[in-house]
Amino acid sequence: MIRKIIIAIPALILLMTGCTANYYVTPDEFANQIAEKQYMTENPTGFYVVSPLASLFFNHKYGANNIGKILCRDKDGNLLYLYPDRNTQLELTSKSTKDVIKMYFDTVFFDGNKLVGLRSRLVPGMTREIALADIEKIEIYSEFPRTEKFDSK
Repeated sequence: MIRKIIIAIPALILLMTGCTANYYVTPDEFANQIAEKQYMTENPTGFYVVSPLASLFFNHKYGANNIGKILCRDKDGNLLYLYPDRNTQLELTSKSTKDVIKMYFDTVFFDGNKLVGLRSRLVPGMTREIALADIEKIEIYSEFPRTEKFDSK
């Protein structure tokens, strides 16, 4: 019994860590895609999404951008479409401070000259923002990613 557990733990760790993929997009490309595809509506299928745990304590809703796919690059530089889900996260690196700003992909909106998004769905008010001109790089992290090859034809 103990031997099975000893074998299962590393296998579980490898399974959990092996399912995350990183994707990259330039700040200008990302802002253009967000600005073009985001839409805000009070349609029940989209804009306001209730966080189940937050609703127990805070009755909190957050805006979702309803973007179904984003054109980005994988680690080898290949263009592809990534279909983000609720766990897809962004890491935006600041040119000026080198700080890394993290946001959930589905909460990011392009607002004028900045990107605004949520860091947490459980704690209201954990909004992050960064000026587009201050973004050095954008990395997208996806657990169990669903992708489609980009066909330029």
